[in-house]
Amino acid sequence: MENTDIKSKVKSLYDIMADEHIQELEINSADSSISIKRKAAQPILNKPKSPVQVQVQKEIVVEQTVQEPIEAEPPVQSQLSSENTIKSPITGIFYKAASPDSPAFAAEGDIVESGKVLCIIEAMKVMNEIKAQSKVKIIKILSENGKSVEAGQDLFEIEKL
Repeated sequence: MENTDIKSKVKSLYDIMADEHIQELEINSADSSISIKRKAAQPILNKPKSPVQVQVQKEIVVEQTVQEPIEAEPPVQSQLSSENTIKSPITGIFYKAASPDSPAFAAEGDIVESGKVLCIIEAMKVMNEIKAQSKVKIIKILSENGKSVEAGQDLFEIEKL
């Protein structure tokens, strides 16, 4: 396999890993093996480029420059996309409460303080608390309990107080 083909395939795999917030990937086949490890699984913004190194079983080392993420906010905190919505920072399953028997973290009409947990997004068996970034009133909950949400999807319609 040509070196440019390997670089192209590695870049494609790395882009998928970044999009899906995957930190490690290993692929084994009869004639080769590829292992890729990312330093962080955060949203990609604008940060200086740094090299990513991948080693293939045939002792070919490919060095590629990839756009690394900048941490705008910690990945498990909510992001106010505008003055009236809170978006999901990650892809996963939306939960209104800690368990089926527990009361919801927030309900429509509630006024919540900065730092209060609004919901949980389960991603890869990890429960990520989504918190209010400022004092807000919950106008409408836009996601259904137990349903899948995408990164960037609106979760709550809010009024900033």
